Order: sequence, then C-alpha cells, then structure tokens
Amino acid sequence: MACAQAGDRAAYHQLLKDIVPYLRALSRRFVGNESDAEDAVQEILIVVHDIRHTYEPHRPFKPWLKTIATRRCIDLLRKRTRRLQHELAQESDHLHVAATDATPDQALDRSQQGLALGAAVSQLPARQREAIRLLRISELSLCEAAAQSDQSIGSLKVACHRALKSLKRALDGKDLSHE
Repeated sequence: MACAQAGDRAAYHQLLKDIVPYLRALSRRFVGNESDAEDAVQEILIVVHDIRHTYEPHRPFKPWLKTIATRRCIDLLRKRTRRLQHELAQESDHLHVAATDATPDQALDRSQQGLALGAAVSQLPARQREAIRLLRISELSLCEAAAQSDQSIGSLKVACHRALKSLKRALDGKDLSHE
C-alpha cells in the first residue's frame, strides 16, 4: 500500500488483485450469499480506493483493511435489514388487512410488532444476527448452520442463546404474542 500511495500503479493494481480473495471470504461470512458478497467486495474496493491516503505505512495493512471491510459489510447489512423491514411491513400490512379474523387494530399491532422485532434483530452483533438468521429464520440444523457460517456448533448455540436473551430484553414489555 505504501508503494501505491507513492504513485506506483502496478503495485496498486497488484495490491487490489491480492486482497480480493480475502475481501470475498470476509464479505461472504457477513452477508451470507455469493451475490451480496460480490457487491460488498466492489463497495469495499471503492472505499479502499477513496480513503487509501489514510493508511499509515508504519502500521500493519491487514487490520486497516479488515476494519474497512467489516464496517462496510455492517453498513450493507443494515441497509438490507431496513429494506427488508420496509418490504415486510408492506407485505404484512396487506396480509393482515386481508385476514378476516383480524380487526384493523390487531393488524396494526402485529405490523408494529414485526417492525419492533426486525429493528431489535438488526441491533444484534453480527455473529448473533447470523445465528438467528440461520437457526431461527432459515431453520437450518446446527450442523448445516455451522458449515455455512464457519462457526462451531457450540459457538452457534451460544450466539443464538445470547441473541434470544438480548431480543427478550429489547422487546420486554412489548406484547409480541400472536393469539
């Protein structure tokens, strides 16, 4: 990176070529699928290009890069969560209004509960959010979730347990039961 900062285009090109596999693997762990991971890699490369002047050559490169990549992936997950919450809220409104057994007040309550739950999930740390996504939303077995997330079964259990405790605390006092 120091050579790239000094204007060596060949060194910069080689650096970008060398970091792509690392960024792809890191992004895949965060966002979960290949397509979103590729989008994340492209956005990370743009950010690295835009802020390459902030790298300090006397410091290690990989932690600097990992911090940028991690923060960008988290930003992308937040954006995706907000988009999904919006889509779910719209779909939820249509479904609940169409339900014959729900009054308009009940439909509104359920919609608000879904939004509260989605917001609480989006506030979880990345590993806990991933554990909830794999084990509770995608309903994968522990073995499947461990293989997909590159985490041990034990760490997935712990992350899921902590996530559920955090969600309970965050939603305490909000009635999320669906009669």
